[in-house]
Amino acid sequence: MTAIIGRDAEARRHLLRVTAAFCAHAAVLMLVLAWMDPGLPWPPSTWRASDIAYLTLNAVPALVLSLFLLALTRRLILASWLVLLVLWALYAVNAAKLTHLQTPLLPSDFLVAVTSWPAIRLLSSYLRFDGLTWAALLAVVGITIALYKAAGDRVLRRRSQLALGIATCLLSISLVRGSAPWPWLYDGGRLGFQPWSVVESTQRVGLLGALLLYQWEYRARDVPPADTEAAANLLQAHAPALAKRWAMGAVDELPDIVVVQSESFFDPSRLRGIPHGVPLKAFNELAKSALAGNLRVPAFGGGTIRTEFEVLTGVPLDGLDGVQYPWLELGKRDLFALPKLLARYGYRTLAVHPNAGAFWNRASTYPELGFEKFIDGAEFSDDSIHGLFTSDAALTDRILAELDADERPQFIFAVSMEAHGPFDWRPGLDADRLSSQPVPEALDEGGRFWLRNYLYLNEDADRELGRLAAALAQRSRRTLLLFYGDHLPALPPVYAQLGFDDEAPPESQPVPWLLFDTAARHPRRLDTHAWLLPSLLLEAAGLHDASYFSAMDVLREELDLDHAGDEAEDRDGIIALARLALTGRLDELLNEVAATADAG
Repeated sequence: MTAIIGRDAEARRHLLRVTAAFCAHAAVLMLVLAWMDPGLPWPPSTWRASDIAYLTLNAVPALVLSLFLLALTRRLILASWLVLLVLWALYAVNAAKLTHLQTPLLPSDFLVAVTSWPAIRLLSSYLRFDGLTWAALLAVVGITIALYKAAGDRVLRRRSQLALGIATCLLSISLVRGSAPWPWLYDGGRLGFQPWSVVESTQRVGLLGALLLYQWEYRARDVPPADTEAAANLLQAHAPALAKRWAMGAVDELPDIVVVQSESFFDPSRLRGIPHGVPLKAFNELAKSALAGNLRVPAFGGGTIRTEFEVLTGVPLDGLDGVQYPWLELGKRDLFALPKLLARYGYRTLAVHPNAGAFWNRASTYPELGFEKFIDGAEFSDDSIHGLFTSDAALTDRILAELDADERPQFIFAVSMEAHGPFDWRPGLDADRLSSQPVPEALDEGGRFWLRNYLYLNEDADRELGRLAAALAQRSRRTLLLFYGDHLPALPPVYAQLGFDDEAPPESQPVPWLLFDTAARHPRRLDTHAWLLPSLLLEAAGLHDASYFSAMDVLREELDLDHAGDEAEDRDGIIALARLALTGRLDELLNEVAATADAG
């Protein structure tokens, strides 16, 4: 009996020691979190009650991870060390993403990294490994091994380890899934969480809290429900103009259509100190005989998929309630899109992108959008790589070859890769040509290096645009060329040191676009939005039959959507139309409007 009592007393003392040690760990962890998180003031003596609540919300996921690692390793110091490494990595990546892309870390970033090896390869090109970095990594590995081998740190017994492991697994699953009571604790409305405003929401909730809330928000999302009444009212209000457009029908001879989404293409002369007209010589010359202007895109520094989505679907991304990466987040991928409509007209629909098909889930998404064929990076040779990625010259060659591969009218959607970041490291460029790139004296040495690398690559993109347009002009079949940039390049030191002529922030700057018709070379200036491009393209092609795109082009003119944007009249109706079109439920409504107009 004495022995049993003694063992019970020892067990209680052991439990108290473990509890005290974990409480100390939790206190240290919260202090580290407070020091890392930019949303909290430092030092702690300046905290208010709201700051403590903010810290607690962000500490809960870290503490759950600590318990899980403790159950996994039985070593509290090792578990603490691993949690600190994870937190450091998360906050470091978040800071880098904010610097380069102006967006915080999101759950979809983990999905891309885990499910796509090409994504890991691309992201790794932004990392630099010098001697100091390797030494730090070796030190981290050495400390981790030493802590694992420290037998004296085994604070859990086998039976306790199993019980804690099961409990923390269940706790972790409930946290990731957003099961009760977590939604009550992380009440988005109370916290000021707005899923469509990622930067502000992360600032209000904190990085770890925002990651949880976005994880719950992003689960297999569907296109948000549409206000059918608002859509019908908008169409009926403009029924005469719509009927007039639809009565035009389609042209007898369909033109070939080439769309080039040029990676990071923008006009550097918008920056202070760079003369207008010096960069983009081919673009500016071509714009003299084309429809051209500035384009508002839903991405900055990265996020090619966002602009791609708007151009292929004609749907403003901000009308989908916070969707960031549509090919990954939308549970329904059988979406109505431009290639699907053109296939109905008899077009051969082809997508070309010299990156891995798995990236951004394009390989599985493109066929569902109506693309008959997808040519990805596997079909480009290593010889075509210029710098880090496949050259724009190789992409131009492939476009021209594919145009004559079939007798049917062609729709080719090409996404370039050469000018993708990073711009602070670019092997394989011609040193003499690189050094001759003119840069403003206001830049320091680092800024000049970044900008020269970009100007070199942008010059290649511009030259290939001129070559492609010249080749298309020689073809017997009429061809439309739609060319635009997907977003500004990530050049944070350049933007910080130079700024822009219009004094607007970099994330609000437009990119150039043009629509060149080999059979009708009439210059016209038009500043517009990426989601309106397919409507403009089909109008130029002479495809006027009743569809979402022709309806949107009529509304674009009637409501001046090119300039109004988010403040457009009848914005609710426009978003409703877009959502109905995306899910394939708009045709019936369009037919009703057409029938009403005919009867009238």
